[in-house]
Amino acid sequence: MIIDAHAHLCRKPRDLDKIAASGRLEQVWLMDVSGCELSTNPFAAEAEILQAAKDFPGFFIPFGYLDLRLTPDNIDRLKENGFFGLKAYRPEKPYDTPEYFPFYERAAALGMPILFHTGLLEKCPYEQMGQNLSYGPTNMKPAQLATIAAAFPDLTLIGGHLGYPWLEETAQNLYYYPNIYHDLSGYRKDIEWLIKNLDRKCHDGFEKRYFNDKVLFATDALCYGNEQGHRDAFKLMDFWEMFLEMIGGNYYRWGEPEEREKILSDNARKIYTQFI
Repeated sequence: MIIDAHAHLCRKPRDLDKIAASGRLEQVWLMDVSGCELSTNPFAAEAEILQAAKDFPGFFIPFGYLDLRLTPDNIDRLKENGFFGLKAYRPEKPYDTPEYFPFYERAAALGMPILFHTGLLEKCPYEQMGQNLSYGPTNMKPAQLATIAAAFPDLTLIGGHLGYPWLEETAQNLYYYPNIYHDLSGYRKDIEWLIKNLDRKCHDGFEKRYFNDKVLFATDALCYGNEQGHRDAFKLMDFWEMFLEMIGGNYYRWGEPEEREKILSDNARKIYTQFI
C-alpha cells in the first residue's frame, strides 16, 4: 500500500470513504494552505481537514499551515487541535531567516515535522492571495532548509517537489543532512536526475543510507474530495509504481522490491511512527 505524503483536500469534500476503502492507500497526508487565502484553487479550510482526519483516523493525516506571519504559539494551537505536522508555504522572507527560528524551535519541541514547499510554485496574482506572502519561489529554495536542519537537528524537514529547478541544492540536502527528506510530487520534468541520483550514497551520519531512503512518494493531488482529484491521484500512483518497477527494477538497485517500497511507503511510515 502507498502513503501519499503530500496532498490537499478540496472544499466540501465528497466520497472520501471510497479513497479510504480503495485498497491502494495506507495514508494520505493532507496539507492545509487555507491561511494563504488563495482564490486560485478550492482548497479546504482548516476545519474541513481536521474533520476528515477525525472521520478517518490514521488514514488522513493533517498538517496545519505554518503561518510565519503569526507567532510561534500558533503552533501550540495547531497541535492541540489535532494536527500531526506543519506545512510551510509562501513565506514573506526566506525560510532560513533567523527571525523564523522560534517557529522551528517550537515545532521541534512539539515533535511536528514540517513539509516545506520548495522550488517552482503556482502563479498567483496579487489580488488572489493574502497579504505579506511570496509570489515567486526565491524564498523557498532547497538550500534554505540546510540552515534550519543544522540549527535544529531534532526537527524533521521535508522539501516538497524535490525543489525543482534547484536540484543540486536538493541533492546536497539529501546527501548531508540526516533530518532532511524530499517528496517527489509534481516532479517529472528532469526525471533523468532522479534516475541517476536515487542510488547515490548519503554522507549524513548514518553508516549506510542512499537517496531512495530519503525520498517520499506524493501526489500533491488537487484535490482529494472530488472525482477529478481522485482520478488524478490514482493516475500518479500508477505512473510512479510502473516507473519504479519497470525502469528501476530492470536497471538499478532502487528498483528492487524492498527498495522501491521505501519510496512508496516505508520512508513516510518511519517519519509518522516516530512522532505518533
